[in-house]
Amino acid sequence: MAAKTVPEHSSGTVSCFLGEICYNEENRISKEMENSMITKEAVLRLAGECAPRLRESWADLHSHPELGFEEVRTAGTVAACLRELGIETEENVCGTGVVGTIRGGLPGGTILLRADMDALSVTEATGLACASLAPGKMHACGHDAHTTWLLGAAMILSELREQLYGTVKLMFQPGEEVFGGAQGMIEAGILEDPEVDMALGAHVTPRFDAGVYHIQSGTITANPDFFTLRLYGRGAHGSEPQSAVDAINMGVKVYELLQTFVSRLSSPSQEVVLSVCTFHSGTSRGAIPGECELVGTVRSFRQEVREQAKQFIEDCAKAVTGLYGGRYEYEYEMVCPSVENDEELTRRVQALTAELLGPQAVVTQAERFMGGEDFCLISRRVPSVYLFVGCRNDARFPAVSLHNPAFRLDESVLARTAAVLAYNALRLLEP
Repeated sequence: MAAKTVPEHSSGTVSCFLGEICYNEENRISKEMENSMITKEAVLRLAGECAPRLRESWADLHSHPELGFEEVRTAGTVAACLRELGIETEENVCGTGVVGTIRGGLPGGTILLRADMDALSVTEATGLACASLAPGKMHACGHDAHTTWLLGAAMILSELREQLYGTVKLMFQPGEEVFGGAQGMIEAGILEDPEVDMALGAHVTPRFDAGVYHIQSGTITANPDFFTLRLYGRGAHGSEPQSAVDAINMGVKVYELLQTFVSRLSSPSQEVVLSVCTFHSGTSRGAIPGECELVGTVRSFRQEVREQAKQFIEDCAKAVTGLYGGRYEYEYEMVCPSVENDEELTRRVQALTAELLGPQAVVTQAERFMGGEDFCLISRRVPSVYLFVGCRNDARFPAVSLHNPAFRLDESVLARTAAVLAYNALRLLEP
């Protein structure tokens, strides 16, 4: 076999050739850095430009709340906005879900950005000009903000799609409050075609000031369990208590015993909550009722604690009804697991968010959220980060908890979080 030959060059030509290679490589690296800076500045500029529209969109969604799997108007509003932006749009996913797909101008992977759309059965007491027009319904958990900032991210990304590597899938999910929307959209193929490589979600929180993002690795939400306990005795006239097996009496005794699970039967080092949220019994002021129902929730971070709580509630019911001559029926539902933030992806999101907004905007360690989230079903399938968006503004309104009739948020988080989601999507997909 003939040996390969190398063209003859003068030393000057070789130096020139190597210099050109070095120059081109330095220019490429410089250009990539420049593009990153342009992207950052462009994202902030576009977020500022769309801020007024996002406030209007949020006010509209806030005044028209819809419960889980009833988000017909909300889904229509979302789909219309996506189509206006020239984004591939699929409606009626898992009932009222909407999926938008932004295909970038450069090859790459796929990231999912998720927002939930449903409201709560709460009567609003905020006094806002855009307060709920639907009696007994309210966006008391901030899902109107979640939907709005994902629309904002779509606005930004649609403008920068030529700089986007790969694909961004926008997941507008129904039925988070009733736990079922995420599972339904997964079954409908939200993580496929193209296959999702990573996912981001975000939730408002009044625990932090507006402009602060809590981004923490590991277990970030609790296991949400629910129980229903029905106690049966024997009703009687209110003047003849000796003839009754008083269901209220049994219910009160069970309620008191349940309070000892956290205070006396759980380790102080364990984070666990057991709350009775409804207590129903009786219909007449002159009759001792024969039935009582207690409904509540258990929140924890460890499977063994879930099992202990489940058994303890039944033990209490068995002991009390056995003592007074009644009986019980018991249901315990482990709805879904906790959300797990991927360690490596969390570090990247922390760094990129700090790069965009400054290090003061990122909190990496804080008290964990005891609420549940069906985003957990996504986080168990692909590397994910679920971040919490501070929304309190003590100078404007008093901070109250989520699900409170007076819950409010600082609208400045809408455009800012749109920028955070868009910037992370752009940078995380870079090769």
